[in-house]
Amino acid sequence: MPTALDNGRRSPRKHLRAVVARPLGRKPSFAGRLLWCFIAAAVSLTLAGCNSGGGGGTAAESKPAPKTLLPPAGFSATADELIVRLSWSADPASAKIEGYEITRNGHPLATPVASLTSYADFDVRVGKQYAYEIRSKGVSPTSDWVSDEVTIKAPPLAEARLEGDFGATEKVIAFSGYDTFKHNFAWRFDPKCRHGACDIVWRASNYDSGHALLKQEGKTYTGTYHGFFNGHCGETRSTSTVDFTLKVLKAKAIDGEWRATKLGGTVGQSEAAQFGCVASQGSVSINASLRIPD
Repeated sequence: MPTALDNGRRSPRKHLRAVVARPLGRKPSFAGRLLWCFIAAAVSLTLAGCNSGGGGGTAAESKPAPKTLLPPAGFSATADELIVRLSWSADPASAKIEGYEITRNGHPLATPVASLTSYADFDVRVGKQYAYEIRSKGVSPTSDWVSDEVTIKAPPLAEARLEGDFGATEKVIAFSGYDTFKHNFAWRFDPKCRHGACDIVWRASNYDSGHALLKQEGKTYTGTYHGFFNGHCGETRSTSTVDFTLKVLKAKAIDGEWRATKLGGTVGQSEAAQFGCVASQGSVSINASLRIPD
């Protein structure tokens, strides 16, 4: 029989004991079944919370960082006309890379930072072979070297860019109508294109107004200039007609570009009779060299 304290209900402690350790064969009440489900869920959450503290390894755990510093992957050296272009990529399996070391023919060339994966070498010469090596740098260690080789082939002289200031020497072939026939040539050539060989504007450095268009055909340039050159009738400057035929004899790589460095050819000069002087004409052979700044 229930007591007055029970107020007609079974105490919670007795109810819990009955649910947890109920006799076999006795069917629990609805309230007992509900409490049993609550206790089972609470126990499951408690166990899950204990396991989440980092016991055994799980699939979600991050892998340890690589410890071995590996060399760059896919390293290659390629000749792009008169430039050698180096390319590579960072090996994803490598330890942290701080930068790279590059050598050329055994001598230090560059130290790119880790974010770079390419380098251009402009200081190369035609006909030379270059061996490039690269390795990764870490906080203290370095990786093994990887290497590649390339040979710089000479482009044809017809592709040499004629540009810049030239000094010239002459050898007289013939002349008539002059007291003396001697020149002090200083020329400048300005190409009509941005890159490569093309038509040029010839300018006489000693005559500010002297310029003419010379047409390119292969390695030969031809054109005619009308104006003051170096003809005089007494103290008066004469108007001259000057015909140019110039050929590229030598070229070299300068700042990654194939440049004409030596010219040969002929210059013919003539003046009609003027200011009381007779008609005159003459021709010289020319050797001109590019003036390369120090």
